[in-house]
Amino acid sequence: MLPVKYRLTKDRDFKKINASGKAFFSSRLRIKFLANNQGFSRFAVVVSNKVSKQATKRNYLKRQIREIFRLNMPKIKINYDVICSAGARALGAKYQDLEKDLIFLLNKAKLLK
Repeated sequence: MLPVKYRLTKDRDFKKINASGKAFFSSRLRIKFLANNQGFSRFAVVVSNKVSKQATKRNYLKRQIREIFRLNMPKIKINYDVICSAGARALGAKYQDLEKDLIFLLNKAKLLK
């Protein structure tokens, strides 16, 4: 689980990132990010009701993506706020495929060290 310090929770932060952040897409995931002045990076995972009506499936997917962020945190550059949104294709995907997609997107966005 991501420590509280590294979580993005405030509505104003989400609005700021969605309004002026840069976005990158894959078939399963989407990331949107913006620089911050915190001295560390913060992350949020969003899974819409459109992906699944069942909360257990949405929460399972969120836990998997958060774990990928946690394990790869030393490789991710600091001073960024990152929102990861999952699409419907992410629901049936294996953990390794999600990890591969997320690393690909972070690399494409030049957020990896």
